[in-house]
Amino acid sequence: MTNRTQEDYYLESKRIRSEVLQLAEQLKGHPLRFIITNGITMRVEITKNDLKTIVSKNVSDNKFNAIKNALAKDIPGYLEKAEYIGWRPIAEGKHSESAYFAYFCRELGCRTILCMRRMADGDVYKPYAIVNEHTFNNNKELLRK
Repeated sequence: MTNRTQEDYYLESKRIRSEVLQLAEQLKGHPLRFIITNGITMRVEITKNDLKTIVSKNVSDNKFNAIKNALAKDIPGYLEKAEYIGWRPIAEGKHSESAYFAYFCRELGCRTILCMRRMADGDVYKPYAIVNEHTFNNNKELLRK
């Protein structure tokens, strides 16, 4: 078993990011829409910009970034296998297009948390970010089930 370096994970993250951006191009003008029930029932819509946003939000841990980008390739699969952990209101003055954020977690090499935002102008949920536990825990006290 070889030990992978941060540089190895960085290169892997970039390679997978490129793959996700190719998938995102296929959604241009044809968003992916589906309904899923996992803790809550959501009518989900995934657009090109949603995937671009997810793979653009990186942390200093290149291993996490590689895992996050790989998970972004299959948001429906992520939601299907994830655990619903709750929701929290938006921060005052931010994300006015969103009503609230719902969170789902999975452990695959590390703990990842998918942030789904409920859009304020309807009943659609859109993926916003896949974050690590440290980022998620910044406002954990606001989390509600």
